[in-house]
Amino acid sequence: MAKSIDDNPISEEQAMVRLAIKMGFIVVLGIIFIIMLFGAFYTVGAGERVIVLTFQKPSDNVQGSGLHFKIPIIQSIVRMNIRTQTIKFDNNQATGDNFEYSSLASASSDLQNTFIGCVVNYYISEKDVLQIYKQYGNTDAYQKNVLEPIIRDSVKSISATYTAEDLIKKREEFNGKVAELLQKRFTEKSANFERVNIVNFQFSDEFTKAIESKVVSEQLKQKALVDLETIKIQADQRIATAEGDAKAIQIQMESLRQNGGDQYIKLKSLENQAKAIDKWGGQTPSILVNGGDSSGMVFPLIVGSSQNQNGKTV
Repeated sequence: MAKSIDDNPISEEQAMVRLAIKMGFIVVLGIIFIIMLFGAFYTVGAGERVIVLTFQKPSDNVQGSGLHFKIPIIQSIVRMNIRTQTIKFDNNQATGDNFEYSSLASASSDLQNTFIGCVVNYYISEKDVLQIYKQYGNTDAYQKNVLEPIIRDSVKSISATYTAEDLIKKREEFNGKVAELLQKRFTEKSANFERVNIVNFQFSDEFTKAIESKVVSEQLKQKALVDLETIKIQADQRIATAEGDAKAIQIQMESLRQNGGDQYIKLKSLENQAKAIDKWGGQTPSILVNGGDSSGMVFPLIVGSSQNQNGKTV
């Protein structure tokens, strides 16, 4: 039988219990050791940097990508993202992902309520990681508390210098001015601005209808101007054609006058008289009428019936 230190005998059951307690304690210590051992190592990805905190005090060295060691319990780490980040204000107060916000509510210079959707891209330089953490906190806090308010204020301040109609007509210009302001203000806060895209304007229903009506009116006006121009061109063409025809007749008359035109007219008159005689067929005219031309010739006009040379009535 097992004995205690004071040589007092203990039961076998008591000995087994003590052994189980010791084994359990060893197992717990082993698990703690393994956890601490694995917790002492950490990896850093290519798109991030790590700041090591010793009793919550940041060290001056920023850890790059790879495998690193830290003292368990005493040291902890903060990961800082240096990839290109995207901030979206393009949700229009509808269903979107967790990284989208509602469009920016602003007012134009003519006091029209405007919701502006925009997307901003930026990144943090490795050299600025430690300063940003000390001054603003981790990247999520930095974006939410520093950069997002800058975007809201910049877009609203620029939009206030445009009328609602100009925001639509001069969208590219507006986008450029917002980008210029964000570039300046992001640099002041140690962020590297890449680009901003103005993706949407949303106005009140009344203003939208007014814009649509104006566009339709402008289209109708342009169509009327085109139709009027077409009519003018067609009229000019008809006038030009008439003037050409008149000039051609004038030239023909002048040519006839210069080339014995009077004789030509008399010749045509004689030809007409010959044709009339051929049509007469030997009938005795009942009425004689003047031919009406300058030749003074008289043409037979047959009225009623008469007899031809053969005594037949026609």
